[in-house]
Amino acid sequence: MKERLYSITDLAERFDISTRTIRYYEEVGLLTSVDRDTPNHPRFYTQRERRRLKLILRGKRLGFSLQDIKEMVDLYEMNPKGVIEKERILQFTDERLKEIEEKIDQLEMLKADLLLHRDRFLKEVIPDSEAIDTVRKGGEQS
Repeated sequence: MKERLYSITDLAERFDISTRTIRYYEEVGLLTSVDRDTPNHPRFYTQRERRRLKLILRGKRLGFSLQDIKEMVDLYEMNPKGVIEKERILQFTDERLKEIEEKIDQLEMLKADLLLHRDRFLKEVIPDSEAIDTVRKGGEQS
């Protein structure tokens, strides 16, 4: 039985990305198309490459770099049941979670700073008793 092949257009439509993105992933070594007779022939991809593309896009959505995604996908494909490979993938995940926690902390500090400045400006613009009511109502003025 012949393996099903997917055209670059099929994959682009299926995953809602551009064909240029798929070609770029191929250029940087994340995907491999089936050998073409000439450069003018369309690109086709195997089921394996379709799965790789799905993993690549998931990794991008989770905020991983293409370099990290390539390493994780390659590790997984080398030995899907390997403990060492899975430990390395977990390490990538833990590092990403730490980055997200740091960003959340930075955003919380930014939010506190903005609220402080907002309150200061409210006190200058609105008399004290009205300012307290306005702050409690979330900034709505009557």
